Amino acid sequence: MIVPRVSLLALACLAGTVAAHTTEPPAAPPMAIAPLPEGSARLTAGPLLEAFETNRRYVASFDPDRLLWTFRRNAGLPTPGAPLGGWEGPEIELRGHSIGHYLSACAHILRHAEDEEIRRDARAVVQGLADCQKALGTGYLSAFPEEFLDRVENGRAVWAPYYTIHKILAGLVSMHQLAGDAQALEIARGMAAHIEGRCARLDDAAMQRMLGNEFGGMHEALLDLFASTGDQRHRALANRFQKRVFLDPLLRGEDPLPGLHANTHLAQIEGQARAYELTGDPQARAIVERFWSALHEDHSYATGGSNSGEYWGPPGRLAATLSATNQEFCTSYNWARITRSLLLWTGDAHYADELERIFHNGITVSQHPTSGMLLYYLPLSTGLRKDHGTPFDTMTCCYGTGIEAYAQLADGIYFTRGDDLVVARFTGSTLRWTSPRAGAVELTQATTFPERGMSSLRFTAVERPTEFAVLLRYPWWASDGMRVTVNGEPVAVSGPRGQWIEVRRRWTTGDRIEIDLPMPLRVVTMPDDPGLGAIMAGPLVLAGLVTEPTDLPTAPIVGDKLAASAWLEPTGAPLTWRTKGMPEDRTFVPLERIVGERYGVYWPFGVPGGARQKAYDEAVAARADRERRTVDQVQPGDEGSEREHAFDGAASRSGEVDGRRWRDATVGGHIRYRLAVDPERPCVLALTYFDRDGGARVFDLLIDGTRIASERLVGGGQGQFPTVEYPIPATLTAGRQSVELRIEPAPNGEIAGGIFGVRLLRRP
Repeated sequence: MIVPRVSLLALACLAGTVAAHTTEPPAAPPMAIAPLPEGSARLTAGPLLEAFETNRRYVASFDPDRLLWTFRRNAGLPTPGAPLGGWEGPEIELRGHSIGHYLSACAHILRHAEDEEIRRDARAVVQGLADCQKALGTGYLSAFPEEFLDRVENGRAVWAPYYTIHKILAGLVSMHQLAGDAQALEIARGMAAHIEGRCARLDDAAMQRMLGNEFGGMHEALLDLFASTGDQRHRALANRFQKRVFLDPLLRGEDPLPGLHANTHLAQIEGQARAYELTGDPQARAIVERFWSALHEDHSYATGGSNSGEYWGPPGRLAATLSATNQEFCTSYNWARITRSLLLWTGDAHYADELERIFHNGITVSQHPTSGMLLYYLPLSTGLRKDHGTPFDTMTCCYGTGIEAYAQLADGIYFTRGDDLVVARFTGSTLRWTSPRAGAVELTQATTFPERGMSSLRFTAVERPTEFAVLLRYPWWASDGMRVTVNGEPVAVSGPRGQWIEVRRRWTTGDRIEIDLPMPLRVVTMPDDPGLGAIMAGPLVLAGLVTEPTDLPTAPIVGDKLAASAWLEPTGAPLTWRTKGMPEDRTFVPLERIVGERYGVYWPFGVPGGARQKAYDEAVAARADRERRTVDQVQPGDEGSEREHAFDGAASRSGEVDGRRWRDATVGGHIRYRLAVDPERPCVLALTYFDRDGGARVFDLLIDGTRIASERLVGGGQGQFPTVEYPIPATLTAGRQSVELRIEPAPNGEIAGGIFGVRLLRRP
């Protein structure tokens, strides 16, 4: 027997918290608009079709034996071939998650393209999983031992076993629902029965404690299984995977996001969305809507993405969060799925606008256009590059999510509203649509959007001319207006932006809608710093190209934020602009087109001669002064530079932050360099730090054994790299050609550094 636990699918809000009741949940609610069957729309020649095909080739390159290697080892079966690396390595606790992503990607690809190789390999993977499940004999299936589930139930450390199981379940259900694989469904049934048995041993309090460990989309995956089987036990089991400490505050209208791990909780909202779609439970819908509002209004960047280092910070405080670890790809994908649900429920074009924003600035930003490799993070800190991984030795969660996302690039272009057709995205594509009243209609959308803000829709009435409406999205960004013609005749476009423009007529073969959408430039500022802004062209966030990182602050833009076209000029190349009259002019291109270049997204704005320009000019002058006074310098963490300066270290580490190398030393360790000095002039030691480093970073600086200073890093900065100068007593350098610098933790400290730069300067 399952220990009963009524969920938010059948809960009432009582005294500000979620409380149980026994009534049956309502039936599935009507949707304002409906998706077309996947595969109804096909991409036509252009960048998106190329991205789809690049992803298809990458998916086809996976060897089923490699995907199955750790599953077979766990089941005691022979393991031909070699295991995958990265997060799929045989000793990594999260191993096994990629196989679920792979099956989901294959299922989506097969809805859009005939590919017998992918069908054969996906079938082989499903059969291999069935063999492993049979060998284990209990219904359990994973690439790690069941002992991992014991650990999560008992509160011991383990890396998210239910997250991995959810991915396997989701992939199997996708193969059943989209590719018609009956065996995949039977495997998923066996897994659910095993999970049901384990969870039956846990009372509600123990279950809630267990959900403190990341459990991915178990709620949604089990509801999807219920949708396939109709088995109420699957719905009941799904209901147990709801973390009340997160969901209850949302029901109370609170914002529980600060400090939470983003992808852990986005997946839980997707479960609530699925619950509403299956049952119409109003509280599940309320949770989704309140979450969406909180994230969109208070935690999102201009890109539509959110999070830094995978976590959300305080509401409305984003300026200090720009880093190398923004906008984890999984979170962008899951945010798009949540937004799509709200679009279906409400029909509100506002959600279609947000889908377009995240599509261009959160989804299509990821793939390397030639290798097909994918991103984990999208850096938003200036001076960084996108970090694409390797085919089989990266295998992060975002690699798996990436191959799913790129298998669905044709999804979300078209929807229906009753017998009417909704055009939600401007994408080169063909559509075959059949409705009871309209019969069969074929549509071809010809566009190079977003390269040009124009699109053309040509209709073919396959059976008979039929009257219906075409709903065209009037985008939020179209401040210069939207022009629509039908067969050359203008159509009135009225009302506010962010709405649907309805074009109703009796459509016949050859009818054509022409859409002209100028893409104005605008600056979108940070909520907590109106002097820090991202530049957009239509729905596209633009990236400014930069050279190698320096210790200078970013040069400000001294143009009017409300008149970007006055200081940002087209270069003549597609979607390329260049500033004019700035302290440092630079070129801007869409963020989704950046591949290997260093770039920036948010820029400081000021007025000519204002405080920001003065600060930049002073920093330039200070750097020039340091260059003139430099006797010697070493780049910590750079092997060649350190070797030239006789580096010696103990308990010392090195790494990279925002494209800059660093080195530190922990308790009992040290950093030591030999540096040239000027024997005739007093000298100064100059060290560069990262202003977000703080805590127990207290350390001493010694020259030839004599302490010249102690330093404490306080953190809490804006992501800058300040340089601090420390005078060296003249007696330590007079008549000397070189000195030994030693940096070590102070008695009351734990870390010395990080040190991002070391210079020996002549004293002014």
